[in-house]
Amino acid sequence: MDPRLAPALRELNRLLAAAAVDLNAQLRFALLGGLAVSTWGVMRATQDIDFLADSDPSPIQNLAFRDKLAKFIERQNSRADWRVGDYDDPIPLLLKIELPAALGSVGADILWAHKRWQREALVRAVGVEVNGDNIPVLHPEDLILTKLDAGGPQDLLDVEELLSVAHPQLNMTRLKETAARIRLGKVLEKCLRDISGKK
Repeated sequence: MDPRLAPALRELNRLLAAAAVDLNAQLRFALLGGLAVSTWGVMRATQDIDFLADSDPSPIQNLAFRDKLAKFIERQNSRADWRVGDYDDPIPLLLKIELPAALGSVGADILWAHKRWQREALVRAVGVEVNGDNIPVLHPEDLILTKLDAGGPQDLLDVEELLSVAHPQLNMTRLKETAARIRLGKVLEKCLRDISGKK
């Protein structure tokens, strides 16, 4: 991990946990993206910090909560900017956070869960120790599903790498069943074929 990302990750973990308490909201979050891929044993250089999050109330429908969360973050000397996607955007709501200069002005993208399987993924998140802090990280199977859902070239390369590592927490039968249920089965099978073709 880039040394400057460790304190930023620690601060983001603290910030989100504190927001849940301050706003009296059920707020769940877990690391995804390149840092999560690295957590599960795949060497991956990244300068980004990405989280998947869900809350009750959800800022997707509740504009007042959206405003309260942004104001809380700004009171913590960080910048908050909500990005609302178009009607057909695969990411309907994204919270961009920029940490203060003392933490390198590192930015983070927090994608708000809007599908049931994404919310289920947050419940299954695994606490992983990162530099002495317990950080929730998406389970390898759920991380693969989010990458399949995103579908970009780097996402699919990450999927192939994660599948090749054969992490003990990865249950292929369950992964295939879930992928089929949420209509990602064909993309998963293509990744598995591509892995076989490289051997």
